[in-house]
Amino acid sequence: MTYIKSTVDHHVLRGVRAGIGPGYTLEAAAVRLCEDIAELRNDGGIPAHVRTVIGILPQQRVLEIRVEGLLVEADPDRTTIREVTSTLFELASDFNIVALDGATPPLFTQRILLVGADGRPFSAMVGTAVGDVEPATTQRNQPGA
Repeated sequence: MTYIKSTVDHHVLRGVRAGIGPGYTLEAAAVRLCEDIAELRNDGGIPAHVRTVIGILPQQRVLEIRVEGLLVEADPDRTTIREVTSTLFELASDFNIVALDGATPPLFTQRILLVGADGRPFSAMVGTAVGDVEPATTQRNQPGA
């Protein structure tokens, strides 16, 4: 009897700084992200008064970035708020791996919460990654044992 081993052709979003293998985890990505945020802040890419706190929920595969120091009252057109949120989202995406097959979960889902002076979120962005689609190793249906 001949068995057909079927695999789905799929693509992935792989961040430019995403690692592979057993040592590459959500925790490792969070540490590297902290270093990149500090470097970006030193280069002026994030305003000096903005504070970021990285948290992880490994069981839920969530990387959370809490952002403090941005206020709607100080930024009524929300230009700085959008720029900081987008910058952090893109930066975190550099460490993520997202299969586009609909079945494989991403390495992590990022949740960016902008928190007001009262401690309550006033804006958020939730997602997995932004980037170019890369072909994954694909196989056609092949006869196999």
